[in-house]
Amino acid sequence: MRLSDLDISKPQLIELTEFYVFNARNKALFLRKIEGYTYEEVAEEFNLSTVRTKEIVKDCLERISKHI
Repeated sequence: MRLSDLDISKPQLIELTEFYVFNARNKALFLRKIEGYTYEEVAEEFNLSTVRTKEIVKDCLERISKHI
């Protein structure tokens, strides 16, 4: 699943993130991705690999998509 697969507005996505993503680091990371940063930029900011960053974003998307 990709961010573009969700048929909701950016403000709605941010609101759902606040409700359904509980880990503070993952929430912050996901919000950066929503803002348009690349996986590489987000990974560097959070001192993670790009692969791990993609896994976290995917997990966040799955959590949120269950509630849409």
